Amino acid sequence: MTEIARFADVYEAEIAAARLRAEGFDPVLGGAEHAKTNTLALLALGGVGLSVPDNQAAAARVLLNRLRSGDEQIEEEPEEAPAGRSGAPRGLGPVLFAVAVGLGILLTLTGWEAAPMPYEEWVCIL
Repeated sequence: MTEIARFADVYEAEIAAARLRAEGFDPVLGGAEHAKTNTLALLALGGVGLSVPDNQAAAARVLLNRLRSGDEQIEEEPEEAPAGRSGAPRGLGPVLFAVAVGLGILLTLTGWEAAPMPYEEWVCIL
C-alpha cells in the first residue's frame, strides 16, 4: 500500500476515498475511525492517511490532483423561476405566523391575562 495523501479533516478524506472507489480504485483510510470517535486523536495521528495499492498509486494521485485543482467541479446553471410565479413565500406558514403575532400583540395591548394553570397551585416537595 502506498499513501497518496493526508487530510486534516476526516470527512474530506472520506469524500476523496469515495470518489476513488467510484473510479475503481481500492482506497484505505488510516486513522479515520480513531478520528471520528475522538477528534483530538486526529491531531495526534497527524491527520487521516489515504492509501491505495502500489499498482494504483500513480493513477490515483493524478485523479486526486484533478479533484483538488477543481477540474472535476460541476458547474451548475442557476435555476430560473417558473413563469407566472413571483418570489413571494408560498403556503400558509407566513400567514399563520403573521396572524399569531398580531393576535399576541392585540391580547397584550388589551390587558388580557392568562388563566392560572393548574400546576401553579401544586406544591412540589423535593
